[in-house]
Amino acid sequence: MSDQSTLPATDDLPEQMRVRREKLDRLRAAGIDPYPVGFPRTTTIADLRAKHPDLAPDTATGERVGITGRVVLARTGGKLCFATLRDGSGDLQVMLSLDKLGAERLAAWKGDIDLGDQVGVEGEVITSKRGELSVMVDRWELTAKCLRPLPDKHKGLNDPEARVRQRYVDLIVNPEAREMLRCAPR
Repeated sequence: MSDQSTLPATDDLPEQMRVRREKLDRLRAAGIDPYPVGFPRTTTIADLRAKHPDLAPDTATGERVGITGRVVLARTGGKLCFATLRDGSGDLQVMLSLDKLGAERLAAWKGDIDLGDQVGVEGEVITSKRGELSVMVDRWELTAKCLRPLPDKHKGLNDPEARVRQRYVDLIVNPEAREMLRCAPR
């Protein structure tokens, strides 16, 4: 039985979910696997932050890394896009530029990636002009397409019943829930 038959009819879905399902169908039609087996991650975000705690603004380290994470913030512009990725250890800004990726891959990012999607990126560790530790991306790959939108970032997931029933969403959007899980006794 294919996974298409288990999905609800798109007519019954909210618009954001319909748009995400259409993107999923478009990716599959283009021969792109929206849920590939793996991505070559070389470090975690926390380890990267620990290794480069005090870099001056606008610095290029020459170090290449591969990181993975969920897109929790995205700012798309003309020739330069910014995104914040979150893994189990923290958040990190990534920068996607036209000159590093090329027009086709930058347009694919803008058209295919939504908040909540999981991606893998490779690139050089740098700091932005404002001093934010970042990765200047020269290769990216979608590692898992998110079909449901994340809760509003300002309101979060406030309903106590929803926090219990949708624990995975609570762990994505609520830093206190992640920290409580991280510090729980074993």
